[in-house]
Amino acid sequence: MKFTIIVFLVLLTLPTFAAKYSGCEDPQYKAYVDKRLAFYKKLEKERYEKALNELDDRSFESMDKSEKVLFLNSNTVLSARFDTKEIALKNIKRFELLQDNMPFYAKSGDIPHLVNIARGWMALNEGDEKAAIGYLLDSTDTKGSPVLGSFGPDKTLIRALYQRGYNDAVLEYLKFSESFWNTESAKNYIEVWRKMIKSGCAIQFQFYDTTSMKELGL
Repeated sequence: MKFTIIVFLVLLTLPTFAAKYSGCEDPQYKAYVDKRLAFYKKLEKERYEKALNELDDRSFESMDKSEKVLFLNSNTVLSARFDTKEIALKNIKRFELLQDNMPFYAKSGDIPHLVNIARGWMALNEGDEKAAIGYLLDSTDTKGSPVLGSFGPDKTLIRALYQRGYNDAVLEYLKFSESFWNTESAKNYIEVWRKMIKSGCAIQFQFYDTTSMKELGL
């Protein structure tokens, strides 16, 4: 009897879960994604501001090489998004110089990926969407790295471009990224995003989308 009741309750909740949203055009779903995207942007901006505040206590020049790598890995794209063109270019040049001065690090695919994403953000901020897409796709011309292989490519620029309707560019980016981001979870995420793009859904490009897809009935 107890087992029957449990099964009944589970079956009762399934339709509710699947029907949380009426579809991709559901205003509640769109508002939810908009809120999440604004939240990500706020967190990323705060993270960059914190990094700049830390530079007040210790300058970039006083860091050792490993600390410089860590700083630039974390902040080159953020500086391109939120700071002036002058500072963004300065960080890009710093990053490229590190690659020249650290032969072992030159083997990593992080720098070409992040530098192109940063240049893409600079182009987008200047209103040159075509150039931004070019840099986006160039960023996938990388041998990869342990970080890229585990966590995948940058998602910030495709969020912005997808919101502007550049679906094909986002799909190409995901396709090219499969050359270095090909874990089972990566394949699952990419397939989820392809289905959502095909259906015209708003997307976070986060793992939460796997739940949203079920709630949208896709």
